[in-house]
Amino acid sequence: MRDHLVNLALKLVGCPYIWGGGNPWTGLDCSGFVVWIYQVFGLLPSGDWTAQGLYERYEGRQRPTIEAISGGDLMFYGPAPGRITHVMLALGGGLVVGASGGDSRCTSVEEAHRRGAMVKVKAQSYRSDLQRSLHVPMPGD
Repeated sequence: MRDHLVNLALKLVGCPYIWGGGNPWTGLDCSGFVVWIYQVFGLLPSGDWTAQGLYERYEGRQRPTIEAISGGDLMFYGPAPGRITHVMLALGGGLVVGASGGDSRCTSVEEAHRRGAMVKVKAQSYRSDLQRSLHVPMPGD
């Protein structure tokens, strides 16, 4: 399942970042990206999930080392574990994929294009405020 999840995530590269977005046809923000993919695979109940909410859901599943990260795990960024502001999906090999480059003012496709805000693949260390990598159990694990 992890390979299928990662492959779907990679198909969304280039999708515009839209604040509050939760649909690849109209745009995604960071948590909207993760939630949409997880819901396609039945891994997350419906709801309005934030990066902090996702962190709290999987909080007890911290990976012991960076080497233990699997594709499909979640990478959480922010000033502190109780103040998570961003989430990305781990690809493995030190890479993540997710919606980035926008903020609360990025509410249109035009603004997303102007900023270069979209779903991208990046090094998991692209931000200095990486707080935790959390393992999400999936069928077949």
